[in-house]
Amino acid sequence: MSTRSPTAISDEGRHARDRGDPITANPYPENSDAHATWERGYRIPDREGQEQAAGSAIDGADQGS
Repeated sequence: MSTRSPTAISDEGRHARDRGDPITANPYPENSDAHATWERGYRIPDREGQEQAAGSAIDGADQGS
């Protein structure tokens, strides 16, 4: 079990992605909470980008009316 906080572990995943590390670089044991938290941090930028893109498309459609 990791002694790091979930926020720190999530940040590790995000920083790994920013460095260009593959998702398989997750240092925590599979099926552990830390592994899932790291992976969630790694994937969060994708979700945020998708949400922002969807919001922009909706805003753009409203402006064209």
